Amino acid sequence: MQYRRFGRTELQMPVFSCGGMRYQFKWQDVPQSEIPDHNQENLEATIRRSLEVGINHIETARGYGTSEMQLGHILPTFERDKLIVQTKVGPQSDAQEFQREFEKSLGYFRLDLVDFLSIHGINTLEILEDSIRPGGCMDVARKLQEQGKVRFLGFSTHGPTDVIVKTIETNQFDYVNLHWYYINQVNWAAIAAAKRHDMGVFIISPSDKGGMLYAPPQKLVELCQPLSPMVFNDLFCLSHS
Repeated sequence: MQYRRFGRTELQMPVFSCGGMRYQFKWQDVPQSEIPDHNQENLEATIRRSLEVGINHIETARGYGTSEMQLGHILPTFERDKLIVQTKVGPQSDAQEFQREFEKSLGYFRLDLVDFLSIHGINTLEILEDSIRPGGCMDVARKLQEQGKVRFLGFSTHGPTDVIVKTIETNQFDYVNLHWYYINQVNWAAIAAAKRHDMGVFIISPSDKGGMLYAPPQKLVELCQPLSPMVFNDLFCLSHS
């Protein structure tokens, strides 16, 4: 596995991450007793294989249903300093609700801290202002950081490039999760802004949002030969340092 410095965090991140959005049981919280054994076994096998090949960045979100709960049955079995755990919590006008949601995440993980906490979905200027205002989500996040429950703070976004750049320019975040891949390169200005601020850059879902490359149409297969479309897209992304 290759690793790269993740901006000002100074962490060495694997160039591939193990995202927790798709291999959970439900999109809503349910009791552990309702999760089928085969689903939990599949999730745990996924994590073990991920770590075997050097992918030690496990990324998920409070909004991914049972993902955090299910990860909480496997992550604590590994050496904590060998893992980079990231979760994301949606912005809330009531910052205390944001904190309650984070505490729920930490409880589900059965961990003392997460390495990365993202505000999940700064997609508009209104959400940005509400998040960084005095007493907003970022104030809560910094207190969690001071308490040793979070190491680094970032944000994820599906918003337009100008909103992403303005969020980056606040210089309040250590990293950003954004979209950028072969079929959608419009956020390059945001990546350049993140580089200026020495922020880590995490590309969201390049194989899925980048064109459902795990099930490509025959025309795309032919165009990418001798590479597969997924390998072509990955190499395109990785060729930009």
